[in-house]
Amino acid sequence: MVQDLVLAIGIPIALLLVATAVLERWGGLLPPRLQQLSKRSSLIWNAGVGLIIALSLLRWLLQR
Repeated sequence: MVQDLVLAIGIPIALLLVATAVLERWGGLLPPRLQQLSKRSSLIWNAGVGLIIALSLLRWLLQR
């Protein structure tokens, strides 16, 4: 149970810290690749929803 809690809280915190460090390094600007993606917010939204669906399906398949 503790391991699940560490995964559920630790991974998002680690990602937040890494993203913050990257933005600090770039002076508050996004890297060029992310700047291109930010111009198409619908693409990011759809990719995120698709990723959530795919990961949920993978989890369901692995539990069977």
